[in-house]
Amino acid sequence: MEIRVLTPDDAVAFQVLRLQALSEDPVAFASSYEDERDTPLATVAERLQPAADRAIVGAFDGAALVGLAAWHREEMRKLQHKGFVWGVFVAPSHRGRGLARSLIEAVIGLARHAPGIRQLNLTAYAANRTAIGLYESLGFVIYGREPAAICVDGMLHDDVHMSLRL
Repeated sequence: MEIRVLTPDDAVAFQVLRLQALSEDPVAFASSYEDERDTPLATVAERLQPAADRAIVGAFDGAALVGLAAWHREEMRKLQHKGFVWGVFVAPSHRGRGLARSLIEAVIGLARHAPGIRQLNLTAYAANRTAIGLYESLGFVIYGREPAAICVDGMLHDDVHMSLRL
């Protein structure tokens, strides 16, 4: 397995896996398949342009992209000491191999090297004990729970908010 920062050249593979994630696990993401399915590849490629304050990391099994994790610096001046982790997904065929851990560790490493980043935050589906356990094992702590954070097909789901001090 290769873990690396994605580039605009990975736009097609990213779009395919991202849409798979949104389709197969809609409760885990704030965005929806419907929100992203018509995003032009040029826009996807632009979002994949790495920078010091954001990146999308992928796990590759040969040439196949099988996992994702991303982070970005908060934009508002008073919040720029924080980063946000988003989009974590591993294809079902590749789960249980430690890829999610490797992806999150890569994201944490990138954030640690970004000037001025002091903490990383993330949101996780409250019922996903596996994901929450992984994040806790990497040092993230729960600082809040948001009831009815996500509404999918009329069903409300809670999220937990987690933070890692760098």
